[in-house]
Amino acid sequence: MKDMVWWKCSNCGYIFEGEAGKVPEKCPNCGEICTFYDVSCYTPECGFEGYDPKIAGRRQEESRL
Repeated sequence: MKDMVWWKCSNCGYIFEGEAGKVPEKCPNCGEICTFYDVSCYTPECGFEGYDPKIAGRRQEESRL
């Protein structure tokens, strides 16, 4: 099984699951060439599964500044 992580698009904020270390060329949601952030949950607070809402939320707020 391939390692999977949750990615967040720096342009539109779309969060999706994909292979670790292998981001798409363009965002599957907005179609733009973007930076993708790993927002996977790696802590007990979010149960080590899915994406971490603290990271995902912070990334979204930073992109608005």
